[in-house]
Amino acid sequence: MYLVPVSLTVSMMAPGALAGAGAISGASGHPAVLQLQAHTLSLQQLLEQPLDQSALSLLEDLSYQLESDLLQLGSPAAPVADPLESLHRAVEHCDASEVKRCAGLYLAAARRWLSGLA
Repeated sequence: MYLVPVSLTVSMMAPGALAGAGAISGASGHPAVLQLQAHTLSLQQLLEQPLDQSALSLLEDLSYQLESDLLQLGSPAAPVADPLESLHRAVEHCDASEVKRCAGLYLAAARRWLSGLA
C-alpha cells in the first residue's frame, strides 16, 4: 500500500482550485464551511478523550473528512492543509502525543483561517 500525503492528495484532486481562502472570502454560511467547522469541533472533542486505538481510528477518518471539506471549498492550499497533513501522519504512526501536538497546531490554524472567512 502506498500512502500519499493529504496535502498532495488535495492538490492532485483539485489542481485548478489553488486560489486559497480568498476564493471563498465572506462565505461563512457556505455549507462546506459549516461542515469544516463541525468536523473541526469533532476533532477538538475527540482530543478530550484518551487516544486509544479506537480514537486514533476515528481521528484518521476525520482527517480524511477534513481533507474532503477543503476540496469542497476549493481551497487545497489553505493554511490548514499542512497542519492537517502533519496530524494525519501522526495518526498513521499511532503516536498519541504527536497527534495531540499536531491537532493543536491544526486547531489554531483552523480558527485563524475560519475567522477570516466571516
